[in-house]
Amino acid sequence: MKRIVCFGDSNTYGYNPETGGRYGEDIRWPKVLQKLLGDEYEIIEEGQNGRTIANEDPWEGGTKCGMDYVLPMLETKRPDLLAIMLGSNDLKSKFNLPAPDIAGSLITMIMKIRGYCEHYIGCPDMKILIIAPPALSEPFSESYFATFFDEESVVGKSIELAKWYELVAKEHGCYFLNVTKEVSAGSVDHLHLDPKGHEKMAQLVRDCVTQIL
Repeated sequence: MKRIVCFGDSNTYGYNPETGGRYGEDIRWPKVLQKLLGDEYEIIEEGQNGRTIANEDPWEGGTKCGMDYVLPMLETKRPDLLAIMLGSNDLKSKFNLPAPDIAGSLITMIMKIRGYCEHYIGCPDMKILIIAPPALSEPFSESYFATFFDEESVVGKSIELAKWYELVAKEHGCYFLNVTKEVSAGSVDHLHLDPKGHEKMAQLVRDCVTQIL
């Protein structure tokens, strides 16, 4: 089987904004992706609520930095394709980062992944897909997460990430998927996907994956 790791935050985990819990396997986009791709593929969910690319978050117990987890995770999973969809939590006001700096953190992650795969765990041919995360939606000021972000600028920043991520992908030999053109956060909290968003995500990633592997 072709193994794909979906490495992301709460929108990969499947956070349900209506209950604060987790969507079932019939809704979460990695699980829907598995059904769409069939038995020739193995989809591994690696989503975590609050995960950042490179920022430590003491309020979250110091466990949310993707840079700390991605390398040991790759050593155990050894995928054919790593799909990274991160950056939304890096937009929080506490980190005070513009979109280009968040993209810069992604470059550092990719460089570490490349070196680790080639020189330590012996899988230099692993492919990387960078997914620009779904844009936050308006009116974000109504979100119960609004206090953690600059509500006046965060939606625009979330859209801007796609431009910088595409540059990162081109410069570092990664595949790129911009889902912001067709998927945005749902209307419950303007940050997380609703069931329709998860379904569309699965379809977009399926179309991309079948061209890569």
